Amino acid sequence: MALLNWWGLNGRVLEMPTSHPPYRRVQAPIYHRPTSWFTHGLRREPRQKSQVGIRSFSDEKLKAGRLLEMDVYLPDGGEVTALVEVEWCDPLPAGSPAVFDVGMRVVLIEPAAKDLLEGVLARE
Repeated sequence: MALLNWWGLNGRVLEMPTSHPPYRRVQAPIYHRPTSWFTHGLRREPRQKSQVGIRSFSDEKLKAGRLLEMDVYLPDGGEVTALVEVEWCDPLPAGSPAVFDVGMRVVLIEPAAKDLLEGVLARE
């Protein structure tokens, strides 16, 4: 598997498989939870190149394909809620800020909330 270097916290270089989409890391606290009953009937669209996705650290192993409701707590005190699908959950080396690096595709988000979310994603 081909790997791509990317900068972790504290300037450490971590390895990220190049097969993952280039999602940007969320630079704000997030909370994710299992979806509520109404999301179980949602049709999942195939991933599109322009689709929004995020990366986050997690101490919990998440299964690829799992749907989650995610809240992002903005620096101004606001909150963004979105429905996301886990695309990958890779273990991180010892001493990293968390146990796993998680990539999540945004499945459902309000247009105004999408703009707010873009504001807390790391610059490329």
